[in-house]
Amino acid sequence: MAVALAVRMSREVEQALGPQMAVQARSITEGTCIECQQPLDAGPVNVVLGQGPGGAGGIWFVHDRCAPSRIIELNTEAEAALVQPEDGLDMTMAAGIVEGMPVLVARMVMTPFTDSGTHGSEPRNVFMQALLENGFQLVTAELDAEPLAEWIAVFQPHGRDLQLIVLTPTGERLYQGMLPKPPGGWVKAVLDGRQVLLLGGDIAGSHDAAEVEQAAALAVAASEGKLAGARIACGRPGDFGLS
Repeated sequence: MAVALAVRMSREVEQALGPQMAVQARSITEGTCIECQQPLDAGPVNVVLGQGPGGAGGIWFVHDRCAPSRIIELNTEAEAALVQPEDGLDMTMAAGIVEGMPVLVARMVMTPFTDSGTHGSEPRNVFMQALLENGFQLVTAELDAEPLAEWIAVFQPHGRDLQLIVLTPTGERLYQGMLPKPPGGWVKAVLDGRQVLLLGGDIAGSHDAAEVEQAAALAVAASEGKLAGARIACGRPGDFGLS
């Protein structure tokens, strides 16, 4: 079972994040220290907040032994690179089956945010905002969403894992990377229905959590209005005329 790490943040960082994003930061269960590039472990973890002149920035984590919790001032170029990176937002992708439906769950490696534009309000998660602006729906009571035309997810075997690419209607890559250890029956369920439910947002927990933990984390995110989703076409390269 994935366990939340002992997360610490300075008073300045907590005030800048606001209550909701501070709670999200404290719920992490895994990650990489930006100082030593080693996995976060059972020891205390500090939150580092990067802020740019336009109100955007990002949230990182460091081992307590590597660096303190602090705010880093970003220049305009660094701020723009966080919000609209050339290679897309850095995320992990996990496969699961929830209520009999094959799903893909996207989690951010680093949480990019923007100023909401309203004085005194909390920052907005860039990833969640981007999904909603591109046709994804806010997932609430049920873990389901309407089909989203022309989005596709293409996978092919790579050892015990799958290689996965998620493409937008314009051919941009939302995600390209490995899909570790899909659960038994996931590939068959996808191929039978030719689609998958793609979910993303502020989702707690680990990418390799057990199915029941995964479903619980998604349900919590949905109940808090922090989950966006869409059913998209999914299959092997040949299903889409790709080599």
